[in-house]
Amino acid sequence: MESIINDSCPRLKPHPYYRYYRVNKNDTALHAFSANDFRPRPTVLTTICDYSLLPGWQGYYQYADIGQAMEKAKSGALNHIEQLITGGEASLPELLQYRMDHYEDLQINLVYSNIQLVEASTISNTQFTWHPYRIHN
Repeated sequence: MESIINDSCPRLKPHPYYRYYRVNKNDTALHAFSANDFRPRPTVLTTICDYSLLPGWQGYYQYADIGQAMEKAKSGALNHIEQLITGGEASLPELLQYRMDHYEDLQINLVYSNIQLVEASTISNTQFTWHPYRIHN
């Protein structure tokens, strides 16, 4: 009896997992979203056809590359810190709170050498998921 499986056929590789990364303005956190998620979204019927990006698009940036997203998060945070510094004495409490809230990202996760390590990991591993460093109490 002849075998149904033909060993000369190439084996199917698992499908890579595609993501895009969202960076909120004035924030250092990256949010990963699956681009392979094809679940139906609820639709709302209106009389006017108004096409736009996702709601709140003015408040974030989206990138397909995690390295670019990390660089944008870092530059956005530094710009926000500069704006708080130019605010003078009145914005000092907000500046101190911002630095405490984003300490791990600015001092560990978004340092240039760590961004390079993450980029190298994404090139070598198609199933890469980024887990930022967090200080646990």
